[in-house]
This record gives sequence, structure tokens and C-alpha cells, in this order.
Amino acid sequence: MEHIPNTDELLRAAQRESTQGTDPVSSTPISDPSKSWLRLTETTLDPVALSRHHIKSAKPSPQSAPYDQLRTRMLSHMRAAGHKRVAITAPTRGCGSSTVTANLALSLARQSDLRVMVLDLNLRHPSLIRLFDLHAAGPRFSVLLGHRRNFDSTCLRIGDNLGLSLNPTPMDDAAERLAHAKTAALLDHIDRDFAPDITLLDLAALSPMDDAVAGLALADCALLVARADVSTRADVDIAERTIAEHSTCLGVVLNGCRHHGKGGA
Repeated sequence: MEHIPNTDELLRAAQRESTQGTDPVSSTPISDPSKSWLRLTETTLDPVALSRHHIKSAKPSPQSAPYDQLRTRMLSHMRAAGHKRVAITAPTRGCGSSTVTANLALSLARQSDLRVMVLDLNLRHPSLIRLFDLHAAGPRFSVLLGHRRNFDSTCLRIGDNLGLSLNPTPMDDAAERLAHAKTAALLDHIDRDFAPDITLLDLAALSPMDDAVAGLALADCALLVARADVSTRADVDIAERTIAEHSTCLGVVLNGCRHHGKGGA
């Protein structure tokens, strides 16, 4: 089971940099956000399927505790810096960054005062729709596919405060789509109409493709997920430098550690 073993070492000292070029429309909703959320298609999650995919944070438990502590630390640093959008990425594939995204999303959504939006922007290898077991549940995130549909019709809602914008269709031109002005405009629309307190952007790994680099430009900050049995120190160093060139590196999560007597990772 993938987990985050030591939350005291999860987040390195956060960089309190202010974001560059904050869009004023994102902080001034032009409509009632609660009405926008009600327009989303509501669905439910299957606890058995979540457990099968190592999603443990739908309810408070010893298994959710590491993600809950990560949630609290991350929120504290983001609020201090005025950040709303966090990208979640990894040095290479196979680090479990999408699993971390899914667990963080459900942990955040348990705070009823927070509106949480999740976008699967790992366009080349989307996996959140599988992790949440929502292949057959309503609309799809087809906005970036060029379909003539608005965001409201392609986003699912869990409960009152969690939006899931998922993507079942891999895209070969992922970097180009993420770098397109329409994608930035879509995120501004979400900020304006839905006023999420936090938006999680699940990105591809930073290597070998440049998809994640294009996605970093859409975020205020980024969380890097490394895996103990996959990532090397050099991988992490290179990834941190890449993030620093395009965004603010909020911290590093070490995933997949094993501890004797605790069932493994």
C-alpha cells in the first residue's frame, strides 16, 4: 500500500514567494459560487473501489492520518502565501503522484468549509478516473478535447464541495494543449464562477516529456512526489530545480517507504 510515512519530513521549508501575475478575476466571483456548484453532476464514490486503489482518506482513520497531516501543512503554507492552485507532479513516472492527489482531494473535502476542485491534467496518461472508479459516472472532461461543451457539463461533484474534472482519453499533444491560452482561460473561469479554496492539478511526471512543465505555469505552487524505490537523489534534485524555474516548490513527499511491523508501503 502506498503511504506517506513520516509527515514531519514530508514538506521541506516552504518558499514564501508571492505568485507572479495574479489574475484579478480569480478573486472576484461574478456569480454565486454555490449555484455554480449545484449545476455540476453529482455522483458518489465506491468505498471498496477506493480501497482497492489505495485511496484511504475518504474517512478519518489511521490510514488517512498521513494525508490529513500533509493536508494541514500544505494548507497552512498556501494560505500564508496566498496560493490557490497547487500542481502535483513527480520526477519520473511510477511515483504515485496521482494516488497522492486523490487522497489529498478526499482529505481536503472532509473540511466542509473548503471548496476543492481537482483537474486531471496528466493528459497523456490520465489515471484519476480509474483511481476514483468513475469510468461510467456521468460527464467527461472534454473541454480540452475541443468539444463544444462547457465546464459545468464535464465536471462531477462529490458531496457539496468536491469537484472532479476527469479525463478518460489520452492526448498525444498534451504539452501544447496545456500551454494553450484557452486552458489558462478555463482555469480563470473556474476560479471566477466556482471560487474554489484550493485547486489540485494532477500533472504528468517532469521527465521524460515536457507536459508537466507546461502545466506548472498554470499553478501557484507545486508539490513533488518522489518514491523511495524509484526516485534517485539526482532525480529529485533535477525535479526541484525544474519546478523552481517555473513555479514555487512547496515541498517534497516521500512515497512508498516500508516500515517493519507496519504492513509495508
